[in-house]
Amino acid sequence: MSQWRSQHAPDALLPALRQWFTTPLGRTVLNDELPLINQAVSDYRGPGRHLLKLSAIPERVPLNSLPGHTRQFHLGSLNQYGYSQVLDAIGDFHQLPVANESQDIVLLHHLIEFVENPHRVLREVERVITPHGKLVVCVINPYSLLACRSILGRFKRSPMWQNHMLSIGRIQDWLSLLGFELDGVSYGFHRLPVNRPTFFLDHKCASSKLPMGGVYVLTATKYRAPLTPSMDAQQVRSNVLRHPVLGATRNWKPVPKN
Repeated sequence: MSQWRSQHAPDALLPALRQWFTTPLGRTVLNDELPLINQAVSDYRGPGRHLLKLSAIPERVPLNSLPGHTRQFHLGSLNQYGYSQVLDAIGDFHQLPVANESQDIVLLHHLIEFVENPHRVLREVERVITPHGKLVVCVINPYSLLACRSILGRFKRSPMWQNHMLSIGRIQDWLSLLGFELDGVSYGFHRLPVNRPTFFLDHKCASSKLPMGGVYVLTATKYRAPLTPSMDAQQVRSNVLRHPVLGATRNWKPVPKN
């Protein structure tokens, strides 16, 4: 079993995350990754229109509406109650109060690198997402200057920087085991992770294909269909049981002796 970095209690971690996204650095990161997230969501071409958003700041991650989209479902933990008034339900990220295969798109916005067990959260997402549904994951890139910034934060025991360093390869391996196929990866925040001077936050963004961005947005599609026996298969099985090879049948009658 994987040993994960010890996390702060949710009542300290979630407020710290929300506070960090109000700083100049946090706002710039959010502004850089929102177009990438909206592009990933808009690429969905499936028949369904149910979207589940899991984030510490769901009210600050607006998503473009899809044609025929019914609604966006916001779910948060108990410790987010009182910090956000946009949550539709309160629940545990490791045990989502969502029906099996009911969500067509699931967005994980900076969640799996801050939860206690990221693999367990991905298993829950696999349970609730429909076959051919889309998963969008936004994570801090461990091979970036923003991740290097976390080294100083860990010495100070800042809740924001006590995160799991999850590479694209590691998440891709997990998703492959869960029946997902990687669609693509885009990168954002190609800047120095400093609040001052603002010059380093104001320059033009680099290409989203450049892999040294501070965050990356990964998209994957679930291709594992539910295994429901067909009626033809059940009929064949019943015929086999009705005429067993070894002659053991319910209608067996003893042969009278002469």
